[in-house]
Amino acid sequence: MDAGLRPVIVLLLLLSCWHLTTAKEGKSTKKGKKGKQVVCPSQLSPEELAQVPANSTSNILNRLMVSYDPRIRPNFQGIPVESRVNIFINSFGSIQETTMDYRVNIFLRQRWNDPRLRLPTDYKSETLTIDPKMFQCLWKPDLFFANEKNANFHDVTQDNILLFIFRNGDVLISMRLSVTLSCPLDLTLFPMDTQLCKMQLESFGYTTSDLVFMWQSDPVQMDEIALPQFDIKQEDIKYGNCTKYYQGTGYYTCVEVIFTLRRQVGFYMMGVYAPTLLIVVLSWLSFWINPDASAARVPLGILSVLSLSSESMSLASELPKVSYVKAIDIWLIACLLFGFSSLVEYAVVQVILNSPRLIEEEKAKMATKEKALQEKEGKKPPNKTNNTVNGTGGTPIHVNTIQVVETRCKKVCTSKSDLRSNDFSIVGSLPRDFELSNFDCYGKPVEVSGALKSQSKTNKKPPPPKPVIPTAAKRVDLYARALFPFSFLFFNVVYWSVYL
Repeated sequence: MDAGLRPVIVLLLLLSCWHLTTAKEGKSTKKGKKGKQVVCPSQLSPEELAQVPANSTSNILNRLMVSYDPRIRPNFQGIPVESRVNIFINSFGSIQETTMDYRVNIFLRQRWNDPRLRLPTDYKSETLTIDPKMFQCLWKPDLFFANEKNANFHDVTQDNILLFIFRNGDVLISMRLSVTLSCPLDLTLFPMDTQLCKMQLESFGYTTSDLVFMWQSDPVQMDEIALPQFDIKQEDIKYGNCTKYYQGTGYYTCVEVIFTLRRQVGFYMMGVYAPTLLIVVLSWLSFWINPDASAARVPLGILSVLSLSSESMSLASELPKVSYVKAIDIWLIACLLFGFSSLVEYAVVQVILNSPRLIEEEKAKMATKEKALQEKEGKKPPNKTNNTVNGTGGTPIHVNTIQVVETRCKKVCTSKSDLRSNDFSIVGSLPRDFELSNFDCYGKPVEVSGALKSQSKTNKKPPPPKPVIPTAAKRVDLYARALFPFSFLFFNVVYWSVYL
C-alpha cells in the first residue's frame, strides 16, 4: 500500500513546486511592466558611490541624496512647508448631468523649498533636471483631490513626470493627470443655467502646522477650450482657500479653483423648444375644422398630447432624477396642458353638438328664418311657367315638343334603335315613348323650356339633410381661436422674461 502511494505523493510535490515557480515568474513579469525598482543614492554602498567620477553630475546628485531621508519633511519641527500650486488645463470634458461630474486633463505643478537639496557651489547651472524615477527618492507633499471620483497617471511612452531642483533648494514637480471630479449641479434654471464646478486640492496626512498649500501668481492656465454645451472663460475662473477641520485630527490645508460654466441653449432651442411649440400650434388647427368632423379633430388632439408626452419622457431620461422643478419642465408641462386643453375643448363642443335641447332650439331658429324667407318671397308675383311654353298659358309643352320634332324632319322614327342606327327609312307614327324625348329623329337635342327640366329634377332623390350644428358649438370654437394663441403668447412672454 505504501509503495503504491509513494509515486502519487512525489507527483503531487512536483506539481506544487511547478505551480509556485510559475506564480513567482508571473509576479516578476508584472513588476517588470511597472518598471524596475529605483535604487536611491542613500541606499548605495560606499564602494558603489566611490565608482562614480568626482566631477560628474551623478556625483553631485549622490552627494545631495546620500544622507537624504524622504520620510522626513523639510524643516522638521520647524516652520510648515509652503507648497505653491499651479495648474495647466490641457483639456476639459463636458459635464455629465446624470452623474454630476466632469473630467479634466491637467498638468499639476508643485514647488516647495527643501534646504537639504541646495546645489553645491561647484555646480555651475541654476537647475538640475532629474530623471522622473528619482521622484520616489524625494519627499513630496501628499496632495490629493478632495472631490475626485477617479484619476490616473499617464505613462506613455514614459512616466509623464517632470522634476527640477533649483540652486536654492526649490523642488519643482510637474505631472500629467486625468481626473474625474464631482460637480453638484443646480438644475433649477436648466437649460438656461450657469454651473460652478470646483477642483479642491487638499493635504491628506499633514496638518496646517506641517504643510500649507497656496496658489502661485498665475494659478490656472489654459488655452482656448471649446465645449459642446458650455462656455468657459479664463476671466470667469475664481480661486479660494478651503482649509478644512476634521474632529480628532485638526486642520488640513486646502485650495480650490472654481470654474464658471455657462450652458449654451442653442441645442435645446432646436431640439426641444421649437418642436414642442410647433406641436402646440398644430393642436390649434382643430379649432378651424368643422365641429362634426370628429374623425379629423380627435386624432389631431391625441397626436399632439402623445408627442408632447414622448418628448418629456425622452428628456427626463437624460437628466438626473431631482425632486425640484426645472425650467424646461415648466415649459413642457405648459405645452402639455395647452395640447390637452385643445382636446378638452373639442369634448365640450361634442357635448353641445349632442345636446337635444340646443338642437331643438337651433331647429326652431332655422324654421323661423326659413318661414320669414318664404313670406318675403311670397310677396312677389307668381311665375306661371310650370306647364306652358314661355309661361304664356298657350300650347302645352308636350304638344309643342311634338310639333318641333315633326317640323325638323320629314321621316319619322319608329323606335330608339332606328335613332341609334340612323335608319329613318321606315315611315310611321311617332312612338308613344318618344313624344317627350329630348332628341329629334336625327339624334340632335331639342331645346325644351325650364318646366321640363324642373320636372326632371324633382324626380331625383333629395340629398340627405345636413346635420344641425348649434350656434353655441361654433361660438366655442370661435372663442378658442383667439383665447389659446393669446394665452400661449402671454405664457411665452412671462417664461422667457424670467429665465433668460
